[in-house]
Amino acid sequence: MKISYKWLNEFIDIPLTPEETAEKLTLIGLEVENVETCGSLLEGVIVGEVTKVTEHPNADRLRICQVNLGGENVQIICGADNVASGQKVPVATVGTALPSPEKNGDPFTIKKAKLRGESSEGMICAEDELGLGSDHSGIMVLNEDLKPGTPIREVFDLYQDTIFDIAITPNRPDATCHLGVARDLRAALDLKLIKPFKTDFDEAKPLDNFDIKIKNSAKCPRYVGKVIENVTIGESPPWLKNRLKALGIRPVNNVVDVTNYVMFELGQPLHAFDKDRLKGNKIIVRDFDKTLEFETLDHVKRKCSPGTLFICDGNEPVAIAGIMGGVDSEVSDKTTTILLESAYFDPGSIRKTAKEQTLQTDASYRFERGIDPQIQRIAAERAAELIAESAGGKIVDNCSDIHPVQHEAHQLKLRKNYVNRLLGTDFSIEEIIGLLDGLELSIQKKTKETVTYTIPSFRPDLEREVDLIEEVGRLYDYNNIPKPKHGAFSSPKPFPKWEQLNSKIKTIAKGLRFREIYSNSLISKEDAARFGNIDDMLHTLNHISADMTTLRPTLLHGFLSSAAYNFNRNAKGVRFFETGHVFKKSKNGTYYKGIGEESRVLFGLAGLKSIEYWNSDPKEYSVFDLKAVVNSFLESLDLSDHVTVTTDEHNHLQYVVDGSAIGEVFSIDESLREIYDIDVPAFAAEFSISQIYQLKNRLPESSYEPVSKFPGFEFDFGVIVDNSLRAEALLQQIKLSAGKLLDDIQVFDVFEGESLGENKKSIAFRLTFLDKNKTLTIKDVEPIIEKVLKVLDDKFSAKLRA
Repeated sequence: MKISYKWLNEFIDIPLTPEETAEKLTLIGLEVENVETCGSLLEGVIVGEVTKVTEHPNADRLRICQVNLGGENVQIICGADNVASGQKVPVATVGTALPSPEKNGDPFTIKKAKLRGESSEGMICAEDELGLGSDHSGIMVLNEDLKPGTPIREVFDLYQDTIFDIAITPNRPDATCHLGVARDLRAALDLKLIKPFKTDFDEAKPLDNFDIKIKNSAKCPRYVGKVIENVTIGESPPWLKNRLKALGIRPVNNVVDVTNYVMFELGQPLHAFDKDRLKGNKIIVRDFDKTLEFETLDHVKRKCSPGTLFICDGNEPVAIAGIMGGVDSEVSDKTTTILLESAYFDPGSIRKTAKEQTLQTDASYRFERGIDPQIQRIAAERAAELIAESAGGKIVDNCSDIHPVQHEAHQLKLRKNYVNRLLGTDFSIEEIIGLLDGLELSIQKKTKETVTYTIPSFRPDLEREVDLIEEVGRLYDYNNIPKPKHGAFSSPKPFPKWEQLNSKIKTIAKGLRFREIYSNSLISKEDAARFGNIDDMLHTLNHISADMTTLRPTLLHGFLSSAAYNFNRNAKGVRFFETGHVFKKSKNGTYYKGIGEESRVLFGLAGLKSIEYWNSDPKEYSVFDLKAVVNSFLESLDLSDHVTVTTDEHNHLQYVVDGSAIGEVFSIDESLREIYDIDVPAFAAEFSISQIYQLKNRLPESSYEPVSKFPGFEFDFGVIVDNSLRAEALLQQIKLSAGKLLDDIQVFDVFEGESLGENKKSIAFRLTFLDKNKTLTIKDVEPIIEKVLKVLDDKFSAKLRA
């Protein structure tokens, strides 16, 4: 939001420099992101008279000019073809900084110089070099009646200003105009606020022979119409054009420019209709229950969905309310009668339409935030006055003010003790009132301990007592609040179990040397389609961009995008994790009907596990590296003994509890990696935190067991099985058959060879048995081994290898 320092000074007499003003604005909550100077007074540029022109002896295109500057004669080298003796020209004297900067951004400062052996003391300027136009075809020739030495600022109506670019938060619609910013500065600096416009008017009488109706008062609680007759459309006066250009607004004509000027002055968007082009002498504010096509002022035909609010004449829509007018009623050079619209539109309605049309205008920016519902008449009268001043014409006395829904002001009580307790201050009630006085709050009741205010309509953000306390703090300046001598000790409440689990999962992941990534939960529909059935996914109705249309069904897209980003920047390997929510359509929904939501954690590995050294070759990550990570992860959560591992039809490892999969480990398909431009192996594991949370709530808490006094007993054996049989299936069966004495089991060897037979392999296991009450011997273990081998033979035809 651009705010003019010069314009602010019309409301208040600011005792600060522009730089100090920017700092003060930031301190009171209106953060100034940038300060820039606009225009120039061209100090050091004066009128010169060219008395003699001769050819440069050492350059064909240069001329030596003798120039009278009023008090002295100087020699200036000039390359313009149109320079001639007797001309009055603008001369930038030595030391002058011109508004057009050099290529590196530094000010272009005039210095004494020698050009091809001849001295030059100054510069005869072209239009563009002075910022007075765009012409660079030759030097600027001035009126011959001007006296040499006259400052150029006395010749032209020059304009210089400082512009603040302020970051306006959504809760401060009052600060989207100069009046609102000036009001805040007035309160912070204890200044007098001058309003250069009328605020009191006689009761509005409806326009003659022109009818205004509101058919949807919920979306348009107020509509003001004002008429100006016999106007002449033309260029705006220089003061008006300068003001708008300083704010980055292109001047159009003396009517449209006034509506923009008042919007930046008071925060009320206005729209000017050519009244003679409105059919039926009426305005109807309404929406429709069908889709309409409407051509806006930018000559784009837009399809507007049912519920879009329109401004209509007697026959058809003429504007999308609060956003943009239509081509059929715009002001043109032939316009003679203006109907000014000054209305209040529901913020939610405007926000929805603006997003649907991907069209944000200066007007919709303000309506979306909620403008002052009491300023419509003031703004209309102010604009009418300025239009009559700049475009001539006669202001019609009557003014239609249709106001079916009245604004109801609310009151807030402010307690002195509460203010001081929250801010750490020792204000009296009078000091509090003094600080808030400049905000135009109306005092309804005052005691020694409290003050009750009526909140003005332009401050919708003041809803609770703490909002007023925040105003006290920012206007007093938080930097002025003394540091407390001591602080109160408070014992924080413990995190709920859900937060504790999420925190533990992140800690475990970092302990496993994974780096955390954050990715957007909104992805494009094209990306989402790679991870499942697009019809099962959730899509936004009014997406911000084509890349943010669909709620992610998995965390995998974030990992692949981050991996690709890093590989494109010469990373050799990545080791990432992410926690976040994934979504899908669901009949009942998790929190909201129709929306299934689940919290997940993803571990991802890709590229090199270790790079090349003088004594070792580079080594890539494998799926077994990720499987080891998952085993450590589940072990850290005390879930290893409750999870079984199976393999699905896609060769993914499924981690199952009570028949339900809580996660999976898989190798990322080459075709998917190619889409993300990843040409190295990549692996991912994705687990449901939601299901892990439910599982841990069902399980008893872990308890400490002392280390056994007795040693374990290890027994190794190998079995010959079909080559297609997975070791995991054997491991699970051994665990079930070996009983309570089995303490640990490991696969320590896999062998394939002709000696075993065709399509056969040998898998060797090491079983560790432990009894906490005695030392085990072979006699204790042998029956268990025999039982295990028999079960393996019965189920898998596994034969003991000799």
